[in-house]
Amino acid sequence: MCSRIFNLRNALLLITTLALSVLANAQTESTIYTFSEQTSFWPQGALLEDGSGNLYGTARGGGAYGVGSVIELSPPAVSGGAWTLTTLYSFVPYGSSGYVPVSDLIKDKSGAFYGTTYSGGDPICNCGVVYKLIPPAVKGGAWTESTLYAFKGNSDGRLPVAAALALTSTGTLYGATIRGGTWDSGVLYQLTTKNGKTYTESVLYSFGDLADASTPSGPILLDSTGNLYGVTSLGGAFNQGTLYKFVPGINGQLGTESILYSFGGSTTTGSYPNGNLVFDAGGDIYGVTNGGGDATGDGVVYMLAPSKTAWTESILYSFSTNYGTNPVGGLAWNHKTNQLYGTTSSKNQHPAGDGTVFKLSPPAVKGGAWTESTLFQFTYKVNGGYPTGAVTLDTKTGDLYGTAINGGIEGCDLYCGVIWQIVNP
Repeated sequence: MCSRIFNLRNALLLITTLALSVLANAQTESTIYTFSEQTSFWPQGALLEDGSGNLYGTARGGGAYGVGSVIELSPPAVSGGAWTLTTLYSFVPYGSSGYVPVSDLIKDKSGAFYGTTYSGGDPICNCGVVYKLIPPAVKGGAWTESTLYAFKGNSDGRLPVAAALALTSTGTLYGATIRGGTWDSGVLYQLTTKNGKTYTESVLYSFGDLADASTPSGPILLDSTGNLYGVTSLGGAFNQGTLYKFVPGINGQLGTESILYSFGGSTTTGSYPNGNLVFDAGGDIYGVTNGGGDATGDGVVYMLAPSKTAWTESILYSFSTNYGTNPVGGLAWNHKTNQLYGTTSSKNQHPAGDGTVFKLSPPAVKGGAWTESTLFQFTYKVNGGYPTGAVTLDTKTGDLYGTAINGGIEGCDLYCGVIWQIVNP
């Protein structure tokens, strides 16, 4: 589907939005944990919070064997005290297990975590697994890792996307790979189970045929009827990425994939989408692109609205070097205020800075401009750099949490990374 050309109203909206950028560094950011070579390091994705305020995530490096871990960060008993890091599981660089975790974690009702790794699994392919981490029967005991599926690198896919899996109430998992499949441009897959122990992988769709969507770059979003949505960083009418929809087949029929929107139709639109998607009550979809927005291609926050004939894109904000560029992680939605939160991965006003945390506030009048506020600018040695995960919003307190894969303590072949908090921005 070809992207639409902006009409005059949307062009004016874009110009107005670019003007409404506010530096709001009065917000209080705290580095609540700094990683080191002696622990785990290089936290990549978003954090998962439980009802007690504990944060869970993965680190690509470190752990007992140096190839990553699943971690828990517990809040201090007394306000202002130190947070406590616990390594729940260290990945092993041999055997049939995977290692170098890349995805955000998801959690089922029993407390088990699910995720993917970039390496390990099949000894020939060594191209990643889907794993399940089962909590101990007794508090303080060892967690148990189970490999649900090891990719073979052929039609079944290889190299899972660095994004969270989707989990249904029946235990079915959905995900995507960057490569593999019929055209080696990634696949959409599902894992089904009857007992929660053994899983069967099925390839639902192979990306990359001609102008089709290619190279998935974000998690799968499920709607209320079981349809799947996601983005690819390449493919489409302009080979600059797509928003796609997959309708699963019923009664033995094949499912159908369709491109809802092709990015890259002009320099002012977004290009190379990535990160998670957010639905609003009207069926509009919000997300970020790593490029586009203007001639320098620093990325945008966009909204895609459905219609009878085509989905239409509106640019809510275009990034620039002064306020951070190239968002990767996607968006978090505050349903109380309708504000959007996210991170940029690169640049800001500090010479030693790399990345920001931002907030987008909706217009007071429908059709008006969204307002961007830069909540925080990372400065490597001081408080981290290069955040690549989505923001975690505490719905009770309004606090924001996230990771930065670099910054903090020097070492770890660069910097080791941090976990940060912004109190009720």
